[in-house]
Amino acid sequence: MKIDFKPAWAEHERLVKALPPKLRATLGGEFTPRALALRVAHETLSKFPKNQAPTVLDPCCGLGSLMLAAVEWACLSRPQWVQPWLQGGRLQGWEVARELMDGTARVLAYAGKCLKLKVQPKLVVRDALDCDDREICDAVIACPPWKHLVGDAARDLPPDKRAKLARNFGSFTGTPALHTAFTELAGRLVRRQGGRLGILLPLEVADSPDYAAFRRAMAPLTAVDKIVPEVINTGQGIEDDVGVFVLTAGRGDISGEPWESRADEREQVYQTSLLRHIPLPPSAFEDIGVNPGNSAAQLITDKPEKGAMPIRDASDVIPFAIRKARMYLRAKAPRQTGHYARIAPPATFKLVKIVIQRDGQIPVAAKHSPPAFFRNDLIACFGAPDLDDDYLLGVFNSEFFGRLYRDSFKETRLRAEGKITVEQLRTLPVPSRRAAGAAYSEIVRLSRELQKCAGKNPRLLAQLDTAVRKGYTGK
Repeated sequence: MKIDFKPAWAEHERLVKALPPKLRATLGGEFTPRALALRVAHETLSKFPKNQAPTVLDPCCGLGSLMLAAVEWACLSRPQWVQPWLQGGRLQGWEVARELMDGTARVLAYAGKCLKLKVQPKLVVRDALDCDDREICDAVIACPPWKHLVGDAARDLPPDKRAKLARNFGSFTGTPALHTAFTELAGRLVRRQGGRLGILLPLEVADSPDYAAFRRAMAPLTAVDKIVPEVINTGQGIEDDVGVFVLTAGRGDISGEPWESRADEREQVYQTSLLRHIPLPPSAFEDIGVNPGNSAAQLITDKPEKGAMPIRDASDVIPFAIRKARMYLRAKAPRQTGHYARIAPPATFKLVKIVIQRDGQIPVAAKHSPPAFFRNDLIACFGAPDLDDDYLLGVFNSEFFGRLYRDSFKETRLRAEGKITVEQLRTLPVPSRRAAGAAYSEIVRLSRELQKCAGKNPRLLAQLDTAVRKGYTGK
């Protein structure tokens, strides 16, 4: 059943904006945007059997965005779960702050109005990190506070509380952090048989040596199912590179080695991807973006002056969509001694098919339409012979390609700084039309569908990754 939950999301956004600054400063993060919350719900819950609603818990529910997203996702994919969740107590939330929990109750009440259903959510005000419970739910969905407890931040936590967390959570033997403690807790809370966790964490958790102790602490509890890199570049919400970490109950890798590289070894990414396919022609990627040098003030304006032309930058690009340019490039800027800039001819920009963000942990791409000037924080892709632009766009924005990029360049200096380069993109293999086989047309179809919704459909994103994986591996 398709239900419009806009009133519930509008209430959530109103509550976010109305939060007192003092309370917001204690959160250690922001609230999960709708599109990302829906992706967490899909990746975590879609594997459960349809006939019985799983018990789902958010142990740090904030204002309830993940719980609302779970309900919205279920309305489309598992409508039989909605009533047991909202009236039978099988959708649960914990929150330490009474003000936030009251907000969650309001958001879910609005969801009930959208559904024409009187809701009785199971919401409890408690400090989840004091919990000794085990195996009480089928699934955990969470966006825990991203807060390292080192340096000045450690002073926010009373010594007795810090000592208790260190006793209770093995991840504290490495870099103490609230988000690792919450994830370890979540691993204990899900049932051993079929339990699943969907948690938003900094992407570096997957491979940074600083998180090795955390990965070892999770090994007796869970194994990695998948890690979905996400990029949030809206004005609010999570600002770091974020991953949807999907974990399953059971023993994992106790070595503390990077999760992604171990997963890639199991899937034989190098044998099936690096060796089986070849990169695009070198001419496919170029650095042509406007480099204003030390003349940005003379060249670029936020006003549509006479003769000025639109110019985009990386903030205008999201996966599968490009925003209207908000800045303008002056056609004739006054020349000044000592000032310099680099601007390619306008005709060159018209030939660009796809633009890719330079700053980030994974490639983020969009069609360059309508054509315009763009700054040098975007990389130009001119397409490739015999390959549809929609196909390339789907590959570039897939989880599989993102993981391939991360694993290929995790040791380089620029990769460590979060910079994507033309040279890197020129070395990554892309399946030809023939090598991709039946997956080729499926990738094109899904890419076109995702362009219609600006990449905000978690079901289509998951299908795209499956199709791209098949194009690379043949299975």
